[in-house]
This record gives sequence, C-alpha cells and structure tokens, in this order.
Amino acid sequence: MQRKNNKQLIPLAKYLRREMTKEERHLWYDFLHSYPVRFS
Repeated sequence: MQRKNNKQLIPLAKYLRREMTKEERHLWYDFLHSYPVRFS
C-alpha cells in the first residue's frame, strides 16, 4: 500500500506533533503505549 503525502501538510503535521496539549500527550504516550493495535 502506497502512502499519499501532501507535501504542503508536512510542516503543519510536524508543528502539531511538537505542540501537543497535555491531553493529547497523555493519549498518545500513556494510553496508546500499551494498546495492542499499532498506528502508523
């Protein structure tokens, strides 16, 4: 399966990952860390 990347959205995605709220950080790093299904 080939990914479809929009090169214009990459800087926005990087910014949003860098500037996560406390709640987002809790979801991604605490809760989903032990979740059996993996996301990419």
